[in-house]
Amino acid sequence: MPDSLRDLIHAYALSRDPQFFAPEATIEQMPVGRVVRGRTAIGAMLRSFYLEAFSNGDERIRCIAVDDIRRIGVVESIFRARHARAALGIPLTQVEVPMIGIYEFEADQIARGRVYFDVVTLLGRFRADTATAPGEGEKGRG
Repeated sequence: MPDSLRDLIHAYALSRDPQFFAPEATIEQMPVGRVVRGRTAIGAMLRSFYLEAFSNGDERIRCIAVDDIRRIGVVESIFRARHARAALGIPLTQVEVPMIGIYEFEADQIARGRVYFDVVTLLGRFRADTATAPGEGEKGRG
């Protein structure tokens, strides 16, 4: 196990291994209001995002900050990947999503996390690619 809080948060940011979370930890995806509870569920969420929803994913860590007294770590990153499959009429697209994670530690494990990511960036290209031109797709009654 890494020695310092900075080393712990850096190791987690590089691996996204759910073992860094306490068994009863929570992580909240703030832009969508989703709370994931428990290490197993957090692992499934991380796997779904990083390995299943996207292909050729690459996350570049831009900054790590820690508050050793309050036991908080912050990770700023840029996630680049291509959607793994088309879904809901949304074509395969390349994305570049800025992300911030704030993690509260108890002992040497993450007890609570809050993740912020730019939904507009993630969905903006979808909307542009699938938007209907003015006048198209409009149907009257009768």
